[in-house]
Amino acid sequence: MELTEREKALEEKYILDFERCLRVRERRGHLLAGWAAHALDKADATAYADEIADAGRAEAGDDDILRKVLRDFESAGIPATREQLQRKMRVLLFVAAEQLDAEDTEAMR
Repeated sequence: MELTEREKALEEKYILDFERCLRVRERRGHLLAGWAAHALDKADATAYADEIADAGRAEAGDDDILRKVLRDFESAGIPATREQLQRKMRVLLFVAAEQLDAEDTEAMR
């Protein structure tokens, strides 16, 4: 069975959307790591971003990342709740999407 042109276009759009979603989530992870590293007064934000990325691979969703950052904040004596971190992650998701959109627009020029 052969795909029609419309089906091929929809399949390609689905793949592009999925890849974009992955890029946005990865960028959000880096933004979160930078924010958390600053709050935790970590000297190497890049190394902390790697820790966040490793935690993010443990299971699907954001629970593993939330647990890691909450544990790190608790160890450092920084008050934070799960809900506060979820809100921050939501905000950073939009920031990440905007940054990638701007970069894509700039690359097309």
